[in-house]
Amino acid sequence: MTTAIFSIIKQATALGCFPRLKIIHTSRKFMGQIYIPVMNWFLLVCCLAFVTTFGSINEIGNAYGIAELGVMMMTTILVTIIMLLIWQVNIIVVLCFLTLFLGLELFFFSSVLGSVADGSWVLLVFAAVLYLVMYIWNYGTKLKYETEVKQKLSMDLMMDLGCNLGTVRAPGIGLLYNELVRGVPAIFGHFLTTMPAIHSMIIFVCIKWVPVPVVPQNERFLFRRVCPKNYHMFRCIASMGTKMYAKRTPKHLNSF
Repeated sequence: MTTAIFSIIKQATALGCFPRLKIIHTSRKFMGQIYIPVMNWFLLVCCLAFVTTFGSINEIGNAYGIAELGVMMMTTILVTIIMLLIWQVNIIVVLCFLTLFLGLELFFFSSVLGSVADGSWVLLVFAAVLYLVMYIWNYGTKLKYETEVKQKLSMDLMMDLGCNLGTVRAPGIGLLYNELVRGVPAIFGHFLTTMPAIHSMIIFVCIKWVPVPVVPQNERFLFRRVCPKNYHMFRCIASMGTKMYAKRTPKHLNSF
């Protein structure tokens, strides 16, 4: 159960459905061998709380039964979707599979619904709260990215400002982190209007995580020019592997 939670949380985080947590990749060979310290302690606290709250082994069994059957039904539905969309199995075979397995699971699930008042309600409430957290996080993440895309500065505006961008260009290099891979982020316009000067060279940095342990050195950074040459504005897309942040020694940083 613990290792499954680690994998589920990692995938949910990659889909933008769960807050970002520290994920430790314990193997260079197997990408799925991970450890999430926060979730490990969270499981410990939840297990101790459930065992302390439930008065008997029967109540724990009731809660476990409804959780197990819920997972089985969800798995059947997801496999059915895969059979239709990816494997492209005949629709009749898919319907037979769905009717057989989901029918049995619904039959067993109906038999444990009577135990909701005997302890299963705790897991139902926990599942509802977890779903609410994931939904809110996913909605907020999408809304944030869509807002950044809509509010990005147009290239016509950058051309009208000229190569000095309507302000003083001081010697130096300025790094501006953002999640956009195209265009100029809106926060840069805020800097132009509030700061008395900006650096003579501006680099928009975008970090993307790729599902490999280590990205080859010649593929870690992708540079492109954002505006004409005399603007001295660039975009850097940094590709990071799963093991590239585990060590933070000077030797490791020099490898970039």
